[in-house]
Amino acid sequence: MTKEGKLQIGRINFFTERLLAGVVDGSIVLGLSLFPRIGWLFGLIYFLFKDSLPLLNGQSFGRRLFKIKVINKADGTGLMKSPDKALIRQIIFLVPVLNLLELYRFFTKSERFGDTWTDTTVVRS
Repeated sequence: MTKEGKLQIGRINFFTERLLAGVVDGSIVLGLSLFPRIGWLFGLIYFLFKDSLPLLNGQSFGRRLFKIKVINKADGTGLMKSPDKALIRQIIFLVPVLNLLELYRFFTKSERFGDTWTDTTVVRS
C-alpha cells in the first residue's frame, strides 16, 4: 500500500520473504502431519487453504510473520472470500512435474503459474 492507501500491483518479487514464509508454513504442515491418524489431513487442509484462512485475515502464518499477502489483482482483496483461488494456487505443488515448471517460471518471470491461473499476486501487507 502507498501513503495514499492505493494498492501497488506490479511484478515485484519478494523472494526472501516468500521463501521464509514457505519454510514456516511447511514446518506447520509437517508438525500437523505428525499427529496420529488424521494429522496428515489437517496438514493437507492447511497447505491447500493457508492463503484464505479467516483466522489470520486471509494470510498463512508464514505470510503474516513476513508481512506479505496474496491478493486478487482485479480488486486488491485478499483470498479470504475466495478459497477456490487459494486451492488452485496450491494444488500445483501436489503434481510433481508441475513443481519443476513452477520453479522455472518463478525464476524467469517472477510469477507463479498459480498466480497467473487465479489472477492473484503477492504484495506487502
